[in-house]
Amino acid sequence: MGGAPIQAEIAMSWSELERLVEDAETDAVMRRALRHCRSRRELLLAAGRLGYVITNADLQQAWMLQCHATTADRAHVPASLQEAS
Repeated sequence: MGGAPIQAEIAMSWSELERLVEDAETDAVMRRALRHCRSRRELLLAAGRLGYVITNADLQQAWMLQCHATTADRAHVPASLQEAS
């Protein structure tokens, strides 16, 4: 019963993270400003100032997905080439 509102919040903040990434990819000034962030906290604060509502959990999930994608990509690369990278 209590899970639906929480999942809706997670989905909403995840979509905000996607929007932030898409906007940063097309806006050089925004991208430059976000690159100055040196911690998750700084990134969350900067995103909030820019009007995006994202959470630390969103950043953690994105990091985990990226790690998983990198691992999956490496699984398709011959071991001899993985050592060179």
